Amino acid sequence: MTRSTGLAALVIAGWLSCALCPAGLAQYEDLHAIALNPAPAVTRRDMTAVDMVQLPRLDGVYLSNDGRVALVERVTTDWAADQNATSYWLWQEGQADLVRQADLDTADRVIVSPDGQQIAAEIAPEDSSNDEIYLRNLDRGELQRLTRHPTAVRSIAWSPDGVFIYYLASEARSDAERERRSRTHIVDPYYESTRRTHLWRVRVADGARQQVTQGDIHVRSYHLAANGAILVRVSAGTDPDATYQSELMVADGPSAAFRRVTNNNWPEGNARLSPDGLRVAYQARLGQDGLDYVQEKLVVLDLASGVTRVLAPDADWEVDGLAWLPGGQSLIIAVREGVRSGLMRVDVDAGSLAILSLEDRALADWSLADGTGEVLALFQTETSNGDLWHITPSGESQRLTTIGAAMVSAFNLPQQRRIEWSSHDGAAIEGFYFAPLTERGDVPPPLVVQIHGGPRSSDQFGQWKWSRFVPVLAAEGYAVLWVNYRGGTGYGDTFLRGMHGEYFAHADRDVLTGVDHLVASGLADPDRMIISGWSAGGHMTNRLITRTDRFAAAMSGAGAVDWASHHLTSDVRGARRLMFDAAVWDEGAYDQVFVPQSLLRDLHTVTTPTLIFAGEDDERVHPSQSIMLYQSLRNLGVETRLYLVPGEEHSFRTPSHRLFRLNAELDWYGRHIGLPDQDWLAPPDAAD
Repeated sequence: MTRSTGLAALVIAGWLSCALCPAGLAQYEDLHAIALNPAPAVTRRDMTAVDMVQLPRLDGVYLSNDGRVALVERVTTDWAADQNATSYWLWQEGQADLVRQADLDTADRVIVSPDGQQIAAEIAPEDSSNDEIYLRNLDRGELQRLTRHPTAVRSIAWSPDGVFIYYLASEARSDAERERRSRTHIVDPYYESTRRTHLWRVRVADGARQQVTQGDIHVRSYHLAANGAILVRVSAGTDPDATYQSELMVADGPSAAFRRVTNNNWPEGNARLSPDGLRVAYQARLGQDGLDYVQEKLVVLDLASGVTRVLAPDADWEVDGLAWLPGGQSLIIAVREGVRSGLMRVDVDAGSLAILSLEDRALADWSLADGTGEVLALFQTETSNGDLWHITPSGESQRLTTIGAAMVSAFNLPQQRRIEWSSHDGAAIEGFYFAPLTERGDVPPPLVVQIHGGPRSSDQFGQWKWSRFVPVLAAEGYAVLWVNYRGGTGYGDTFLRGMHGEYFAHADRDVLTGVDHLVASGLADPDRMIISGWSAGGHMTNRLITRTDRFAAAMSGAGAVDWASHHLTSDVRGARRLMFDAAVWDEGAYDQVFVPQSLLRDLHTVTTPTLIFAGEDDERVHPSQSIMLYQSLRNLGVETRLYLVPGEEHSFRTPSHRLFRLNAELDWYGRHIGLPDQDWLAPPDAAD
């Protein structure tokens, strides 16, 4: 192990100094170990679009019950295969490096057994596309197939005693249906399915399977208590809309009858049984009258009395995940508070709160050791695209890795500066300003305004996203503005409901007043400004180009222009019904709510040159929205270009498509603010 650690540090240092060159990247990915604290790069250079797309990152953590072992996900770019690859790396307490588990490269999910001695993984066999469960010892041996289930296995979890592995699987087709499909072509009806999902378990020793849930229910998620009790979140329907009619059911064990413990009209997210099986904690969007367009609140249900309590109902932060501490008296919750995200501890009986970690950084993932209450957290900062921290229930914190910091140390990075201004009605709005790496004396820089999606989201310290590519823009001489506009989370219910009923009641002016603030401060050139955004950020971009001609160019990604057709073609409608207080098919809603707010009625005012992106297979924002925008602008004589990208969904996944998007954006921005033409960067394979 000492030798591999030294080799890892040596090769990483060399790779970083060559600044992500293709040969260095290939050499780096051949390593079987990564030092927890590798040496930073010797030299720095500006980041390119290729660098941004292929930047490796730690992406997820799975901690054992005793907190001594974890599996860490890591994402890299395979240009030859034109795909992103996820690998799994073993972290063990007291060791100096992460060790790659190469046999898990094709796994969709991995978990460590309660005793920390075995790994279970969801992997598709060579002759199938359906995942099965595979097992092996933590530190030796080959993967052994445990299940042969007739349908795909997912959401695996060890039983607390380590004897069983639980999982979800949909019902198999009947013999008659399989026979029919074998002799004739069948097209499944849109949005319909009669194949419900149930909870199963398999005995680790011999592979014997048992179906745990029965009947006309569809299991969406589950949780296992330390005392053997089982919780399932179920709905009567299998379609995505039915999640808003989900309920919780609890059984004392796998052979006991399930009893319904909730009867409400809201989805109980991240529902978790306390270790003693006496309480359930979950998160839900609860206002004064039940389900509402508000932030996710922390809810605790006492199973004996049936009493439901909302903890910290007036907090500005939003709950973004939860886990019970041993003993069942306290919870650790992930929270999003404005420009920060982190962890808090909640004493359930007293209702008291204690901050464990809420600093100028973004919580990317976390995992709690059920036996000790320790947390392994993955944080991003402006100088690290993801590093691991150990946090105790009392709030003691220790940084375990500098892998992400070393990764980005090869590049010149812009400083992330939090700013604040007053919107049109005096409301305080937060955001971030990134100055260009090189400024030209007293001349204000060109500005790219990047609008976050959601809209239930917020920009935070330290966030690293290839799609925002701030270091690349800063290297090209641009300043960048991020805006936490109303309708986003982390600022309380009133701030979030600033978008309720009327989508653009305030949000568009929250952005424009931020632009005004930068121009007045001499931080942006008013004649060289770009507006851009994806998803809800695309909606906002489409709105702003109908309200002003002050932007030299725009980029609209997966943005809507017609709320009615967007509502009816999207795969997610529940939250939008809450936002608009209506569905399109409600009597009078089309004329009174959706048409007046749709942007199609205002596109005749647009003069801004607009670049448009959409994925052909996008089910969240149907590509017809982008086509409508393009056809409207083209017929109005506005300079526009639409890239309808094949095989892509709501967020682009293919590295070559990601690079194409960044190339196209940089080209579009530069041409419209008078910069010299730039060469489009090719993927490393094509450039060799």
